Amino acid sequence: MGRLLLTLLVAIVALPAFSGDGFDAEGYRLPPYRSPTPEAVEGAVTLNTEALKTMLSTEPGVVLIDVYNVGYANGGFLQDTPHWTLPGAIWLPNTGSTPLENRWRDYLRRHLKRLTEDDKDRALVFFCRADCWLSWNVAKRIAADGYTAVYWYRNGVDGWREADGKVEAVRPEPFIAEMAQ
Repeated sequence: MGRLLLTLLVAIVALPAFSGDGFDAEGYRLPPYRSPTPEAVEGAVTLNTEALKTMLSTEPGVVLIDVYNVGYANGGFLQDTPHWTLPGAIWLPNTGSTPLENRWRDYLRRHLKRLTEDDKDRALVFFCRADCWLSWNVAKRIAADGYTAVYWYRNGVDGWREADGKVEAVRPEPFIAEMAQ
């Protein structure tokens, strides 16, 4: 009995060492991605819905980027239902995961280069859903890549809809062969 109790105690004490704190060594959130998020992300400005609406109405050239994940197999996105997002947003799925595969890192970087016309000072607003770490990861990652006008819309599509914002159905930006080279 004593030996069993000691074994259980050692296992309980060691458990945190094996489960981690939910982040990788570089500070990016690991799955699960749908859970409460912090108020801020390093290298980005956090926006609420009112601030985002103001930004969109006063600053031309803002790029809205939805990063909600979708399946991908055999060279295609596996989208069987409409993906609703903010009007004018670009959907770059699978770019907020940790660890981020090289093909998705390249996909993100190549599309950002195109969307910003290679201007790292261009305003980029990243979002997904409320309580979604995917956009937090991307905002942090892009700030680390040297982009200077990085914004995180923490409330995402859910917050936009709650504020009676319009949404539109979009398809993911293509993952084409020349993008992967």
